[in-house]
Amino acid sequence: MSLFAPTQYTCGKMLRGARTWQAGFTLIEVLLAVSIMAAITGVMWVSIGAMFETRDYMDKRFERYQIMRVGMNRISREIATAYVAGPANGGEPLPGKEGDALREQIESGANRQLSEPVQFGMIGRENSLNFTSLAHIRTLAGEPASEHAEIGYFVERRRDDQGDWYDALMRREGTTVDDDITKGGQIYMMIPNVKKVEFEYWDTGPVKVGTMEEMVKEGRWIRTWDTTREEFSGRLPPRVRIKITLPSTDPRGPDEHFTLQTEIAITEVLEL
Repeated sequence: MSLFAPTQYTCGKMLRGARTWQAGFTLIEVLLAVSIMAAITGVMWVSIGAMFETRDYMDKRFERYQIMRVGMNRISREIATAYVAGPANGGEPLPGKEGDALREQIESGANRQLSEPVQFGMIGRENSLNFTSLAHIRTLAGEPASEHAEIGYFVERRRDDQGDWYDALMRREGTTVDDDITKGGQIYMMIPNVKKVEFEYWDTGPVKVGTMEEMVKEGRWIRTWDTTREEFSGRLPPRVRIKITLPSTDPRGPDEHFTLQTEIAITEVLEL
């Protein structure tokens, strides 16, 4: 028997040592595994948080664009059906033609006005617009109203639930046309949190309909339009341009600008 041959005792000891070494992890291995797991968990947490932030951001932008789309479409539709009328439809005499209206009334021998004359037309400023329109939609059964309405848009300072102030584009509508198209009716918020609202009116100047002058007439954008003034008597602008500026949702980003042009179907005095 060799002196160096392993005995049963030494073999058993070696096997027990091998099993002991294979049965667990060293402290370094445990720390390394925990570090890797913590890093993976942190990356996943940051990724999931960024995903939810992106979702909330996109939801807010979608809601903002939806409000703008619906609001500007309605503004365009209502301005497109604006009209101006004179004494023939119970309206006030057109500026500069008061004598003609009185003369026609005397010559016809008719009692033209059984009530106070009403105001038809448009009074537009740089940041507000009031006009008569054929855009009213009856939403209640038996509502005592027609398609005629006084409509106005203007900016108003308001306060939110947190007490912070903001500007909002307001809409006013009155189904009873009276002698002042700038007042009356119900008012509600149309577009919240606006930074600036601008109205511009395309002026071609007074021309004779159906003449060559009408075809070649050049125009320009102006800031006001008032049918109660002789300069704009009996006519509406062929086009109205609306610019709405919203503050950026990103504190470091630029403001957002929305522009819309709408054509008015009836630009001359309504004659029925």
